[in-house]
Amino acid sequence: MERKTLENDPQELERFKQEIDLVAYAQRQGYQIKSQGRRGDWHHLVNDGEHLIVSRKDQRQVYFNPGDDWDRGTIIDFVKTRENKNLGEVRQHLREYLDGSPYPQELPPPAPSRPGPLPPKQGHAAESPEEEERKRTRLIAEVLGVRKELSDRSYLHSRGLTDETIDSPAFQGRVFTSQRNNFRNTAFPLYNERGLASVEQKNKDYRSLLELPKDGIWVSFPTQGKGTPVERLVITESAIDAMSYHQLKHDGKNTMYIATAGTVTDRQTELIQKVIDKQQPREVILADDRDAAGRRYNINYLNDLQVARPFQPVADQEAYREATRPLHWHATLGRYHTHLRVDVQHQSFSEGTERVQPILRQVERINSTQEEPSIEVSIQRSTEKETVLRLSVARADTAQLEVLSQELYRQREQLRPVAERQPANFLRVDYPLAKDFNRDLELANQGLSAEQIRRQALLDEQEKEKQRVSPQPPKVDPEREKTPLPDPNEKSLSPSAHPFGDTPGQGAENQLLIRVEEQGKGADARGKAEAVQEALRRSGARVGELESSSDGNLRRSEMKVSYRTDQEEIGKISRTLDAVGSQKGNQVLEPEADRSARREIAGQRETRSPGQQELTR
Repeated sequence: MERKTLENDPQELERFKQEIDLVAYAQRQGYQIKSQGRRGDWHHLVNDGEHLIVSRKDQRQVYFNPGDDWDRGTIIDFVKTRENKNLGEVRQHLREYLDGSPYPQELPPPAPSRPGPLPPKQGHAAESPEEEERKRTRLIAEVLGVRKELSDRSYLHSRGLTDETIDSPAFQGRVFTSQRNNFRNTAFPLYNERGLASVEQKNKDYRSLLELPKDGIWVSFPTQGKGTPVERLVITESAIDAMSYHQLKHDGKNTMYIATAGTVTDRQTELIQKVIDKQQPREVILADDRDAAGRRYNINYLNDLQVARPFQPVADQEAYREATRPLHWHATLGRYHTHLRVDVQHQSFSEGTERVQPILRQVERINSTQEEPSIEVSIQRSTEKETVLRLSVARADTAQLEVLSQELYRQREQLRPVAERQPANFLRVDYPLAKDFNRDLELANQGLSAEQIRRQALLDEQEKEKQRVSPQPPKVDPEREKTPLPDPNEKSLSPSAHPFGDTPGQGAENQLLIRVEEQGKGADARGKAEAVQEALRRSGARVGELESSSDGNLRRSEMKVSYRTDQEEIGKISRTLDAVGSQKGNQVLEPEADRSARREIAGQRETRSPGQQELTR
């Protein structure tokens, strides 16, 4: 049946998310079901060594890739990532898919034994935009309070920042103090086009980002004050690094700073580009951390970011004129390797061969400088119009892919029409001498020269590697045990503060905090929290004592949880933690790196969690 839709109809995207079975679609792309929930509420898919977990959220299916924090979302994100299509191309592709042409004749339908999309759970209907907005406003208000001000500078001072830096016009009204009871943290608000989107809080050995979609970025004002024309934009992973960069390197140019609060999402990259469109800086400095993750972000920024795009209204909607992309690429970070997908556009097979050769020669040059070839390259697809390459290196060698991406950037600019080429040095990478710019600032404040900082950075890396290979048991300071955490309702997840002491073995030992809220129960009542505690214990995790409080009709409970990645029950533990986190009223506060690692390890096993049945019945 032919469907008539508006080209930019927002309801059409929602229809795709609700009507298309993501598992069935993935099977048509070569993914196979490795395991699944008994009721079909989650699926573990595998394709050529890549693992995906598909589950249900509200009325739609969502997926995530345990090896790449960036690779997650709905059917829209799945197609954009794997087909490298823009939103308009995704719409057309999924229209054809829903209309049944040409896909049904090309591949057999999915196995009939697997259930299709599930209806929404009773009592868990999707939140309306108004409800989501109220939730966001309430959470932010709880953190920032009624009066937004920076009343406590102790944390910023502890990171080596001076009052002169803190008082810069760039940071006025962009750093606050959050206070709950007698405990204070430093708060960095994240913004999007509509205003305040979330808040990141920091203190010693503590970091927290509100349980909201990562739909914002931290943005400073220009260093010369609001409304002044921006000459330079500096992008960092954290606001602390941005302020450190300012203190170390500010040279008088009118500069604006952006931070992503950690892992960079596709939405944040879009917001950064919109800041560029509005501010029209002459240069953009990529000042991410000097590690595999930071290099991966910079590789993708080189592909995604461009000079200010001309605004072009289309059907009363915001739109920009994009430059052509005869070459585009995207890097993903796995547990042990970094992968780079390169898409080369061309008009014929011979032109495709001509455009691919410089890339292959660059790979050959890099490999020739190594005792053993470090970059593995394969041609995944080759048609008359497109050639897709996949390059892989060990995480420690990610810098080699970054060198290659800079060559891709130069090659792409040469292939573009002259009018679309970016100015020379518009995008520039500026790495710290140590891991990040705050560490540079710390060492510089100790009086170390640039060469001494480089040597200390090498010692830091060697010590980190030594601890990774042979982790030492944490040392407990009896006096520190008596010191309250920065916020009693926001417990630190620092590895040095493990709730259960030492555990022998070779695997990593991780810890996290679980919170449970339930209506109609007092602090001494038994209910959902005890069920969660028991299910986690049965899964094999080590669970601390339950601490509960009540204010009227709402009971709040929390418990500390510990597990080892080499436990036989890691699959059961991981599934149970995910089941707990999916329930309304529950929060699993776990470092993202630990969560990704346990899911990847669990995904390699076919063990199912007996605790899942109890948690979801």
